[in-house]
Amino acid sequence: MKAFTISAAVALLAAFAQAAPAPVEIDARGSYVTLKFEGATPSAYYTRTVPVNERTFTIDDPLSVSHIKSSGGATCTIYGKDGSVTTVSGTQEVDVGPPQTQVSGVCKAS
Repeated sequence: MKAFTISAAVALLAAFAQAAPAPVEIDARGSYVTLKFEGATPSAYYTRTVPVNERTFTIDDPLSVSHIKSSGGATCTIYGKDGSVTTVSGTQEVDVGPPQTQVSGVCKAS
């Protein structure tokens, strides 16, 4: 009976782990999500791990960004140098239009 109970508990935990949304990183400082900012070519990109706390963060990379991808678990709104406003929710890849340098953003839990 004890072995059955342990097996059932392990199976239940595995089911919950598979059903969970993409992870938001959590450490002593709080929750974070990773964003990938892509330029016009596959080799032109950078990533940032940003807080999921509804506070504005700055982005200091001059790359003209065409697409933004998220690791999931948050909704992020990213602001461009020339006025673009791009919202990425969950594990989406979203086009930036027109492509431009990104300067700031804010993320909240999904």
